Amino acid sequence: ILLPVWYLVVSSLITPAQLGVKPFPMVPGSITFDNYLSVLTGSTGSKGFGSTDIGARLLPAIGQSFFVSSVLVVLNLTIAGLAAYGLSRYPFRGSRLFELSIIISRVVPAIAIIGPFFVAFRVTGILNTPWALIISYNVFTLPLAIMILKNYFDQLPREIEEAAKIDGASRLQTLWIIVVPLARPGLVAAGVLIFLEAWSEFFYSLVLTNQLTVPPLLAGFQSVQQFNWNALAAATVMSMIPPVVLVIIFQRHVVGALTAGAVK
Repeated sequence: ILLPVWYLVVSSLITPAQLGVKPFPMVPGSITFDNYLSVLTGSTGSKGFGSTDIGARLLPAIGQSFFVSSVLVVLNLTIAGLAAYGLSRYPFRGSRLFELSIIISRVVPAIAIIGPFFVAFRVTGILNTPWALIISYNVFTLPLAIMILKNYFDQLPREIEEAAKIDGASRLQTLWIIVVPLARPGLVAAGVLIFLEAWSEFFYSLVLTNQLTVPPLLAGFQSVQQFNWNALAAATVMSMIPPVVLVIIFQRHVVGALTAGAVK
C-alpha cells in the first residue's frame, strides 16, 4: 500500500535524469527541492487553459479544496446530525425503508446524475464556482454522514436525555447541551470522512469547474506537449499534506466511531 506513496515522494525529490535510471532508486543518493520550488513559483512548464502555468494555480486550488471541504463538513454535520438524531429517537412507520433508501442512494453512479446538475448550475449561473461543488457533493456525503451518526446515536443512553427532560430542558437544549458533546467522536469521524471524500473528488470537479480544486488541476499537469512527472509528484505530495494531517489529528475519534456498537 505504501510503496506507490514512497515512489511518489522519492520522485518529487530527484531530478528528471535520476528518474530515468533503471532500476529506480528507492533510496536516492542525493535529493533536491527544485521540484517543490518550481511548483511554488509557477515554473513547472505545464500549461493549462489559457496558457497558464498549472504550478502557479496549485496553492489557490488547495485553498479552494479546503474551502469546499470545510463548508461541506459544517453543512453535512448540521443536516445529517438532525436527520440521524430524528431517525434514532423518533422511529416512524416506514423509517426502516427510509434508511434503506439512504443507503441505496450511495449506489447511484456519479455519472448518472451529472447531466441535471450541469444544466441546473448553468441556468443559475454558478458553474465554475465552489458552490456548484458544495451543492452537488451533498448527494454523496449526506447519506454517509447520516449512516455513521445514526449508528452512533443508537449507542447513546436515552436515560441521560430523559433526566434532562425531567430537569426542564427542551428537546433542542437536550440535543445541544447533552447529546452533541456525547456524540463528539461520531461527529468528528463523520466530518473527517466527508472532508476526505470532498478533497479527493475528481469527476464532478472536472465537469462542473475549470480545474478549481486540486484533483483536476493535478490531472492537468499532463499535456500533449510535455509531461513533467517530477513537478507532478511534488504537487501531489503538497496536496496530500492537509488530509494526512487531519487524519493523524483525529484518528482516534474516527476509529472509535466506526467501531461503535461492534462490542456489547
